[in-house]
Amino acid sequence: MRRFILRIWKVRALGTILGVLLVASPAAAALGVQVRDVRAPASAVRTTIELRDIIPDRFNKMIDEGRVLHLRVQAELWQSRPVWDRLVFPSIVRVFRLGRGPSARELSITDAEGSAKSYSALPNPMPIVLDLGDRARVTDAERYYVHVIATLGTLAERDVDEVGDAVFGREAEANGLGALGRLVFRTALKVSDYLQSVSAEARSRKLLGRDIIRP
Repeated sequence: MRRFILRIWKVRALGTILGVLLVASPAAAALGVQVRDVRAPASAVRTTIELRDIIPDRFNKMIDEGRVLHLRVQAELWQSRPVWDRLVFPSIVRVFRLGRGPSARELSITDAEGSAKSYSALPNPMPIVLDLGDRARVTDAERYYVHVIATLGTLAERDVDEVGDAVFGREAEANGLGALGRLVFRTALKVSDYLQSVSAEARSRKLLGRDIIRP
């Protein structure tokens, strides 16, 4: 009985110590995502997403060591229904490559088309605009929401390049079709391909179709 009471006391003491440490320690920055807007200003339904703290503390060291991170953003428009929600369009996936820029003090972000931007400090939050699909699929009286998953992580780039070369040919030898295939291959990377990763998920509020497609 005495041993049992002593064990309970140790467990409680450990819980108290952990609680104090958690309160005393500053919260580490974590990747965050928020859906800011869903509109159809032209022929496509468009969403604006905000990413916060894109590079959490534990990934900063990787960047400083010259490693490359990949940011994968997946967005979907769903129709809200009483029994089973319906996916309105296929998922939209965008993959961005993050690494040191021409200057060691700058961070470079490269999109799937190869367009790169360098920052001395990343915008926080950083907006991303995505076109989800044809507005003709949205009905006035139905309700919709946007679901977003953002994943930041590391990839075995050498393995990705070797698989891409085997399927589409080497970049120096690739024709237009091979280059397109390589682009699609890289853009379609799955979360399971990440060696280390952190993810964040968000949903917009539910909106009537007429509020999305209004001028």
